[in-house]
Amino acid sequence: MRKSKDEIIAELNGSFDSLIAVSSSVQDELYNVSKENKWTTAENISHLVQATKMTSLVFTLPKFIPVLLYGKPSRTSHGFSKIVDNYHNKLQEGAVASGVYVPKKARYKKAELNEKLKREGDKLISSIDKKWSDEQLDQYQISHPILGLLTVRELAYFTIYHNGHHLDTIKKHYLI
Repeated sequence: MRKSKDEIIAELNGSFDSLIAVSSSVQDELYNVSKENKWTTAENISHLVQATKMTSLVFTLPKFIPVLLYGKPSRTSHGFSKIVDNYHNKLQEGAVASGVYVPKKARYKKAELNEKLKREGDKLISSIDKKWSDEQLDQYQISHPILGLLTVRELAYFTIYHNGHHLDTIKKHYLI
């Protein structure tokens, strides 16, 4: 099912708010501790800061740049569930974060990371709201490091899901 621009914005807002609330509630002494060989809460949030920063870049670039790099989409945007299914398939095939998306091994400060995520999330949401019409979300595409070419609407869908995916990981492994 197709989500409208307003629905995308609302869901992105909710996803960032939930991430920050849950990240804030993880005990300080556990924030940088790994369980079950998973990324720490801090590493999950650091990863999302970087992913959101890169996604924001797509939505803030002049629109001619994605066209020059990737052309115009030759298909309509897939629905949210199709993007999630495609991502799960790629994960099952062994896809993992790489390059700038892999968080550095460091001791992170919770308040600092949460503020960075809030700032990047706000920048992304503001860009979508102010610079993109609902129709334009289907008229441009960008290359995603795991999913390949996505319309910018699909990239927004992925971001909503990706935030939820990491939120679930933090809840499962790090909330007591």
